[in-house]
Parts: sequence; structure tokens; C-alpha cells
Amino acid sequence: MIRPADYKQTDEKWCRLKYAVQGEASTIKSAGCGPAAMACVLSATVSPYIDPVTCAAWALQHGYKAKGSGSYYTYPAAQGAEYGATVRRLNTSNVYGKPQEGVHTEALSALQAGDWLIACMGKGLWTSSGHYIMVYGYKDGRVYINDPASSRAERACNTWGLFRSQVKYYWSVEVPEGIKAGGTVSGGEYRQGDFVREVQLCTGAGIDGMTGRETLAKTVTVSRKKNSRHSVVLPLQKKLRYTGFYEGGLDGMAGPLFEAAVNRYQTQVLGYRKADGEVTAGGRMWQSLLGLLL
Repeated sequence: MIRPADYKQTDEKWCRLKYAVQGEASTIKSAGCGPAAMACVLSATVSPYIDPVTCAAWALQHGYKAKGSGSYYTYPAAQGAEYGATVRRLNTSNVYGKPQEGVHTEALSALQAGDWLIACMGKGLWTSSGHYIMVYGYKDGRVYINDPASSRAERACNTWGLFRSQVKYYWSVEVPEGIKAGGTVSGGEYRQGDFVREVQLCTGAGIDGMTGRETLAKTVTVSRKKNSRHSVVLPLQKKLRYTGFYEGGLDGMAGPLFEAAVNRYQTQVLGYRKADGEVTAGGRMWQSLLGLLL
């Protein structure tokens, strides 16, 4: 049984980021269970650079956030297709409280074959209304779950019977054979569009995945002394790691290794004679990372 990354919508690195359409004020913490569940899937099957910020920003750009609720039911399959993962919706009729429906057998068969599920749960143990979770295993009558909103033991592992009685909708996730055999994603891409969208989400710019004047104007200064824990530090760490400059963890904190990466980028890419360890708002390093310098 392979357990993918267990992303939480409550993680301090992104929980306060806006996951909302016009007229509401929801965040990843309050409404981002769908992107967090999809991040569990895509980080394990496509690229380790994908996290809830990646998924939430993409969902917002493409209109998959439902006003006053979470993510539309069309979201998981659409984002899967965009990133090259096979995510298939199994039912369009709500099967909450209907344990004899055939789709439960289909979902269980997928788990027994080593594939995964995204499930939208109804009222019960996992939620009081609606909630996306990610299911990665089945053994001896129990299902194993990454719940974006909780680490409680009973929500991470429970009986198939209880789980089945509280599911509303299922999506199957086709797991590559190499992952089933215990492998991991080799390398993995950090797409420029993802980086731009994440920066836009973290800085409050309009999210379109395209760098422009507004995106640059919204950038903030980041260094060990300025905005060292700003949410935009995480995409900066990912960008610098992907390009070979950063060797630290993706912890969202600008520390000594982040400063060293910035210095190397400034001297090796931008030709600075004296690096300053700072990604200055609107400056050349931001311009370069966002693809605005030739």
C-alpha cells in the first residue's frame, strides 16, 4: 500500500490564502479540501512540486470554485486531465446512505487493484455537509484515507462499511504501475504557469497564469529579514530548487539556504557583482523568475 503525501488544508504555509470567487471570503483552510485532496494525488503521480497552492490557483483560474461552497464536482477530473493523470468520475447520482449501489463495488475494485479514490463525503464522521478526501488503500475491510481537514485516527482509517454509507460521489485515480510497485515520481516538472499562478495567489494579483504588469506590481520583497514567512516564499523555494539553486526544504521560510540560493541566482544568472540575498519587489530577480527579462 503506497501512501502519497498527506496534504492538509490547515497547513500554515497556505491555510490563509484566498480560495474564493467574487462576493465571498473563503480560504484554503475553510474551502480548499478539493485542491488539497488533488494535491495528494498529483504530487505522487505527476510532480512533487504540486501542492495545495498549485491546485487551488489552477482551480480558481479555471472557474472550479463554487460560490458559497467548495469545488465543483467537475473539478477533480478536469485538473487530472490538465496534468496528465487519469481521474474518472464514477457516479453522477448521489449515493449517500445507499450502500447497495453498484458504484461502491466499482470503487472498491479500484482500491483492490492498487488505484486510488477521491471521495466527496456527506454528513457523518468526515463532515457536517460536504468534504473531499483522498483514499489510498484498502486492507482487511478497512480503508486508508488522507483527510485534508483532520489527522484524527478514525478519519484516517475506518471500516469500508461506514465509509461507504457516507460517500456521496466517487472519482477513481489510475495509479501508474511504477508507483504501485513502490516507485516515486522521477524528477517532476515545476511548470512556469504553476509558478506564476502561485505567485499571483500568494500576492493577491489576478490569477491567469500569465505574467504581466499587475503581477510584477504585486510582488513583495523577500529575504531573511523581510517577509521571511510570507506565503510567496514557498513558490520561490520551489522555483529555485527546480532551477538548481536551492538545496533546502520546502518549508515556506526564507532562511540561510534560501539566502544562499538567492545569492547564487543573482551572481550566476543576473550577473550581480555583489549579491544581496534579497528578492526585491518589482526588481530584476522577480522579473527574471517571472520570465519578463530576455
